Amino acid sequence: MRTFEILGLLLCALFWSACEGNSTLLNLNLYKFLYREKPPVHVQLYDSNSVLQHVPHAWHLHRYAISNMAEVDYAPTPGDTLHIRILEFSSDMAALAFYLNSGLVQETLPVVEGDSREIAMRAGKRLFVFRYGLLRNHERAELEHYVQAFPDYRTGLPQEFLSLPLQDRIPGETSIQMRNFLGIPSEFPMLAQGYQGNDLRWNAARSWGYVSQEAWQKWIANIQRSDRRVEFSADTVRFDAGAGERGVALRLTGGRVVCVWGHLGVKSLRERFEKVAQDVYDSPE
Repeated sequence: MRTFEILGLLLCALFWSACEGNSTLLNLNLYKFLYREKPPVHVQLYDSNSVLQHVPHAWHLHRYAISNMAEVDYAPTPGDTLHIRILEFSSDMAALAFYLNSGLVQETLPVVEGDSREIAMRAGKRLFVFRYGLLRNHERAELEHYVQAFPDYRTGLPQEFLSLPLQDRIPGETSIQMRNFLGIPSEFPMLAQGYQGNDLRWNAARSWGYVSQEAWQKWIANIQRSDRRVEFSADTVRFDAGAGERGVALRLTGGRVVCVWGHLGVKSLRERFEKVAQDVYDSPE
């Protein structure tokens, strides 16, 4: 094969790889995604504007950087309809925040509503909500296989969450505080995790990404307006976190914000904060 032909094939492969890595529901042919070896019988796509017009206002999707949505129907057997609502967000974090905060979806056990049951699965920036009749059986493995066929499939916590310490994590005490942090208005999302060890409970958090100096200063000013005690030491802020808890926060070089708070003595708080700050600083994300 000639050199220029090989180069052409490599460029095409790179092009398609890049496209898949940035795939959205709007540029996927959803009729190619089979369920029980059958294509969907109906597909409806919505962009970010039409999503907000279509879903209930109670979903508050405008808070979670929704990008696109698809409504997909399958008829795997006569009389059986499987409806799948696919919500696509701007990032893994936004999808996880909606899943954790909305209270509208359940990933562990199906939720029964009328004569249907509903279960959700999160994969990267997408959330799949399956709805089917009470008398129908759709094995979880089948639904997982369907989700895994989509590009950019990822499960578990985003890498940013994993930069927080792993030891002593409390299962289920993971949250994303979107528009306020510790009850104080903020302009940046914070990923928070609860911890318990040696008869102590505390919390650690980091920003999803870069936080501007202006947004950081606004958050500090909002703490001061709340009449909470605030002390400054170089770039570190120590403050009353509420409910008798101490807190300490810092905007790291590079713009990420870290914070630790809890019912901790001064020494314990400092040690845990230094560990969190170092872990987040060393993290590539």
